[in-house]
Parts: sequence; C-alpha cells; structure tokens
Amino acid sequence: MAAQIFFGTGGNAAASQGSGWAEPNEDGTWCMGPQATLHMPLVPGDGDLFVECVLQPLVRPPALTGQRLVLTANGAQAGEVLVQIESVIGFRIERAWLENRNELRLALRSPDAASPVELGAGRDTRMLGFQLRELRVMWVPPEVPVHRRRMPPLPAADGALPGAMEDSVRVMTGLSPENLMLQLESLGYNCELGLVQRRCGAEPLGLLRFSGISAPRLLEGLDFCFQDIDDPAQIRLYPSWAGETEWIGRNLRYDMHWHTYRPVVEAERDRVRDDEIKKLRFKRRRFLEVLDSGEKLFVYQRPEHDSAAHVLPILNMLRSHGDNALLFVAVNRDSPPGSVERISADLYRGNLARVPPAGWSDDSDLRAWISICANAYRLWRETGRGG
Repeated sequence: MAAQIFFGTGGNAAASQGSGWAEPNEDGTWCMGPQATLHMPLVPGDGDLFVECVLQPLVRPPALTGQRLVLTANGAQAGEVLVQIESVIGFRIERAWLENRNELRLALRSPDAASPVELGAGRDTRMLGFQLRELRVMWVPPEVPVHRRRMPPLPAADGALPGAMEDSVRVMTGLSPENLMLQLESLGYNCELGLVQRRCGAEPLGLLRFSGISAPRLLEGLDFCFQDIDDPAQIRLYPSWAGETEWIGRNLRYDMHWHTYRPVVEAERDRVRDDEIKKLRFKRRRFLEVLDSGEKLFVYQRPEHDSAAHVLPILNMLRSHGDNALLFVAVNRDSPPGSVERISADLYRGNLARVPPAGWSDDSDLRAWISICANAYRLWRETGRGG
C-alpha cells in the first residue's frame, strides 16, 4: 500500500489535504465544490498506480440523483464517473504519467456540487460534492494489452426459454444452459442472477447467490475472506418485509442479508438460525476454494454501478486471491440487450435494457441474461481461463 488516508474525525487526512475541504466529522470529510486537492509523497513501486476512494455523494432525488467525480493525477485526467450512492471508486494511473515524480497530486472535481439548502435538504449553504471516508493508493501490475471486443446477442429459436436458446448456447460455449450457469459465481446485491440460474436448472451453492451486500462491505469480505460470517454472535434472523412469510438472515459484521427460504414460525427461530450458521460455514469454505482456484467467472450487478470505475476495486481484490475475472452487468441503452464488451483484461460488461423493480428480482430478461452469460464465458475462455 503506497498510502492510506482516513478522513473522519481522528483520521490522518490533514497532512495530505490542500484546498477545498470542510471540517471532518464522524463519518468523513466533505469535498467543497468545485474541487478538493490532495498531495502526498509518491512511494516507489512497480506497475501502475491505483487510486481507490470510499465516498458518499450529496444527492437529493429527484432534483439531484448523482454527482460526477473527475479525478486528475499530477495534472492529467485519470477518469470521470457518475456516483449515485455510497461507493468504492477506482482509477488506474499509468506509470508513464508518474515518471520522475516524487509526489502525487490529486484533484477531485465535483461539477455537480450543490448546497443542501438549495436542494431542500437543510440549512447548510456550503457547496458540497462528496463525503470522503477513505482513500487508498497502491501499486498494481500493469494491464495485459487486449483488444476490446463486443459480442452481439445470441439468437433464440421459437419456443420457451431456456430451451429456445440451447442450440446457440452450445455453439457459443460447448455447454448446456444449465452447465453454463454453474460456471458463474454471484457477488450478491440481489437475487436476479440466482433466479436466472434456477430457471436454467442450475442450483449452485453460492455464498452470495441470494444475498444483498453493499460494495464497501463486499470488498471488506473479500479482503478478510469473509472471516466471522458464520460467527453466531454476528447472526440475526428477522421476518421478511414482504408479508412476514420467510425468515431473513443478517450478518452484522458485513451488514449482509440473505434469504433462508424458511417460513416464519417463532418456535423454529433458533433451529433455523443454527441451520443457517452451518450453511454459512460450508458456503464460505466453498467460496474461498472458488476464489483461490480461478475456475469460475465472478458476476457483479448493481444498477447504480454501471462503469468500470465502479467495479475495478472489486476486480483488483479478486485478482489478489487468484487468477480471477469479473463480469459486471448494467443497463446500457446504447448497446443491444444480451451483448457483452471486453473492457480490459479480466473485465467484461454485460448489457441489459432494464432491471427488475426493487424487491422483484424474478422479473428478469431471461433471454438477455443467458446471452450475456454465454458471451462473457466465451470471451473469458478465449484467454485460457476457466475449467
């Protein structure tokens, strides 16, 4: 780690902060629009530099649904991304930009900075962009050069899915839809991929398959190998918010929620809890084996995370464990649903036309999902990865 900066009260950010910062609070420090700057010694290292920010944008829907973040490093623009929720954002800085430099100067621009008072969110008149919680700078291996490539949607014959796509899936991957779905490992957020797998006849025992977890907590889990996920002191059960028909599990450390598919019977709470702890122990062991082996393609989906900057921190963490690759799935109305793009080595983007309504992950575009999974698997296998 070349640098790690904490921005909350008691953090170490003051030594690196230039202009454009508010006073720190318990949760972090706000960037004052239109720009906040940081400077720090550039610790020597090999490869490229990676800057990772944990931040929360000032938003107030419908007036302001997101903030654009533009990062420059030593005067060169490293990237731009729209941030809508608390996120972990990553930018790669090529080594050529840093040659003969002994200091790293970062500027975080907030073109959409606004004041809470003008958004009707309080009396604060300051122009605010992002609340920074943590910033990490690290050296990472240089990217292997690859040709960007786009795969079009797969054709489907007449008839019901997934059978109507079996021939095209076999041509593309050499697998049936069921076996294709077993090559994918979900990284949570919602149950959509898990239900797509089920509709194709596959029931992998994924740790995060029917779970919800935020990006910061997902990265923490990957970093610590989901240590304590089966700790009884960290496990809670509560009735589902949808009619109290099912027990929902929760791990306090990672703020992770999951379906138990067990009916709410108060007398059975302790038994269900004991069963879930055993399942978590088994699924964690299996997940770590997958993480170390590089034999499955990891899949991440969250509607607000639709660009490479949103998922590069996840890919870097996956790579730290093994020879892993990542497919992220997002709505992209500029590309046909079911198409896939190779963004860089080990990173693929699948394109959907829509996402299901909140709380209803079974309303999926099954044809697009099957096409995305087949196309991404083909691109991934072309690199010599996978089983």
